[in-house]
Parts: sequence; C-alpha cells; structure tokens
Amino acid sequence: MKKRLRLLLFLPLLGLVCASACRHDPLTPLSDAPVISFKNDVQPVIISNCTESGCHGASDHEFKLLSYDNIMAKVKAGDPHASDLYGAITANTINTMPKPPNPRLTDTEIKTIYLWILQGAKNN
Repeated sequence: MKKRLRLLLFLPLLGLVCASACRHDPLTPLSDAPVISFKNDVQPVIISNCTESGCHGASDHEFKLLSYDNIMAKVKAGDPHASDLYGAITANTINTMPKPPNPRLTDTEIKTIYLWILQGAKNN
C-alpha cells in the first residue's frame, strides 16, 4: 500500500519535472545558422512590418522601432525567449505583433529575428 501511494505521488511530480524541462525550438541551431546582420536582415523586416505599417513609426506609437537603440529596449541580447520583441512576434494572444489586419511575420522573418537575438543582437 505504501509503495503504491509513493508511486501515485511520484508520477505527477515526475511529469511536472519532465514537462518543465522540455523545450522544443524548431529553429536552426546556432552553429548551423548564417550570421544575421541588423542592417541587412533585421532592420528591413522591422521597417516593412512595424514602422511602415503605421504602428511603430515616428509619431504613431509610444514605442518606436526606428533605430537600433529603440529596438534594443525590447531585446535581451543572446536570449530570444527573454526578449519582448521576440515574444510579441511569436505570441498567440491579443498581444501578437503586428496587430490585425496586418499579416503576421513569416516563419523566415521570425527565424531571422530569433537568430539575430541569439547571436547577440549586434548593430552590424
């Protein structure tokens, strides 16, 4: 009886530990990834999807995405999952960016931003 009770208590704990340790990230491993350039790769994605859409331009929003420094206010270099920018473009909630009716970023655009942050979010 005691053995069965311990097993019943242990299994949910084991499941919780396994679930919290599991992280699936279908994106390219850093060692296989091309070097991402802010100027050539990231900035064009942000300009075409965020500033030119009228949401995060010069006077349209309290959070502007016009410069590297503006963008870095929402990025934790080296950690996409701790970066507000990456969280906003991958969220499946009402906080997803860009907001409808604008289309979501493509998988390639999201991967570009992910890799740039992972590579240190350099101003290159």
